[in-house]
Amino acid sequence: MRILTFITLATLSGLTMADEAASKKLNALLEKTASMSAHFEQNTLDPKGKSLQKIEGIMQVKRPNLFRWDTTKPFQQHIIANGDVVWVYDPELQQATKQKLDKQVANTPALLLSGDSKKIATSFNISEEKSANATTFVLKPKDKETVFESLRVTFNGSTLNSMQLKDSLGQKTDIFFSKVQVNGKIASSLFQFTPPKDVDVIDE
Repeated sequence: MRILTFITLATLSGLTMADEAASKKLNALLEKTASMSAHFEQNTLDPKGKSLQKIEGIMQVKRPNLFRWDTTKPFQQHIIANGDVVWVYDPELQQATKQKLDKQVANTPALLLSGDSKKIATSFNISEEKSANATTFVLKPKDKETVFESLRVTFNGSTLNSMQLKDSLGQKTDIFFSKVQVNGKIASSLFQFTPPKDVDVIDE
């Protein structure tokens, strides 16, 4: 029994050290990115692999806690965070939803890129997977009430290549980035939003 217990503890200790190493490596990559802009293509799949929705657009992030996620096809939607609140604006529905930023931390992958990278380990268990051309970090939320089960973040070198979210029902969302620009100048005004007068505002 003592031998089994020792092996179990040693294994757990090894996993913890590996998780810490993965967390530090992910932090180091994210800390190099003060700002980022890119085109994105997003594909949501059901548990059987059938495509449910494909969208594309442009994203921009800037530390600390500023991000903009503009869907351009097949419809328009704008997600804008100014450091305090997150706005979700649907022009076709003439509706804008406002929510405190802290409520969105575990639900919005963009915050992973724009938030405090040193705090990621407090919300996620992190592991690392390597391949010949890429490094993937697997983040699993410590809070069981989070809307997604796991988040995979893949880098080619130090450049973000893709993200994949998986929920508890087996639905997956793949996000691929292209035309990535890191640490370029992004005007802070892009992260400000004032609802048009004819838009219904929902304050959550």
